[in-house]
Amino acid sequence: MPEPADGDGQLHTLGLLERLRAELKELWGTSSKLYFRVDELLRELANPNLHDIPTNLPFRVEMWDRHDKGIRWVVSASSSVTIAHAALDMAAANYPSERFTLRNGALVIREYKPAQSHA
Repeated sequence: MPEPADGDGQLHTLGLLERLRAELKELWGTSSKLYFRVDELLRELANPNLHDIPTNLPFRVEMWDRHDKGIRWVVSASSSVTIAHAALDMAAANYPSERFTLRNGALVIREYKPAQSHA
């Protein structure tokens, strides 16, 4: 097999580099799309909140995070304020060290705060 001339070898190498670059670009596009889809599914799986809560269930009992910065978990959603009060009572009884609110939208109807320990 004859040796390619210097110019032919360089062109061949450049052609291979271009093909490699194109293949890597396609691989990156596929892997990054897959990464973001898997990440989205894992976040959804890790989210303990009720999914697709109907808008006609306005009364929400929510557990707050330890720093009272955000809602950690929607414990209950109901169209009845009476059922929502019962859900708040049961949530507080089952998790007495957590903070809960009963809300209708932004309006806080009732709140449960754990007793502060003075240790």
